[in-house]
Amino acid sequence: MDEQELIRRAAAGDLDAFEELVVLKRERVFWIAYHVVGDEELARDVAQEVFIRLHRVIRRFRAGGRFDAWLHRIATNLGIDAFRRERPHRAAAALDEIGERAGSGETATPAPGTDPAPAATGAPAESPAGDALRRREVRQIFLTLSALLTRRQRLAFVLREIEGLTTAEVAEIMRARESTVRNHILQARRILQEGLRRLYPEYCRPRGPRKD
Repeated sequence: MDEQELIRRAAAGDLDAFEELVVLKRERVFWIAYHVVGDEELARDVAQEVFIRLHRVIRRFRAGGRFDAWLHRIATNLGIDAFRRERPHRAAAALDEIGERAGSGETATPAPGTDPAPAATGAPAESPAGDALRRREVRQIFLTLSALLTRRQRLAFVLREIEGLTTAEVAEIMRARESTVRNHILQARRILQEGLRRLYPEYCRPRGPRKD
């Protein structure tokens, strides 16, 4: 039985077909959730919630649509809800980039028509104890600063900067134009930079010299 037939039968109420669909998609859903929440146990909880939600709404899926994108949207939205409660250590890399930009006074404006580049950091590795402490600090900082963002700014920032999706993929999930997504990301970066400078100046370190 091909996937489209499996989806059609599951949408018609066939429980066996739905269980097969869960087996087919559960690993992908888990990794989507994990990339959003950054915690294995929490990701498993989110994945379970995704399939509970899917069972309730699968009959609404339009035949011929992109099922994976639809499922990705459900998983991402539920993951974001969990992410708002439990900020992951994956926010650390994005926060490093925001902090470096804030410390150098650099704005977060790319060339017109280009995607905002995902955040990256070249900081040296820390000890396991120091890294764990830093993750806790980052989680609290991101929890505080992300409250300054709108829900759509936060969603665009997390998907692009933390989960690493392209702007086109984020636009599909958010059902928005790519230009709108770029604007959400730029506004989120600006707000986070201003928040860091104002509330956490110790995280606003200047960038080191660029290596060619």
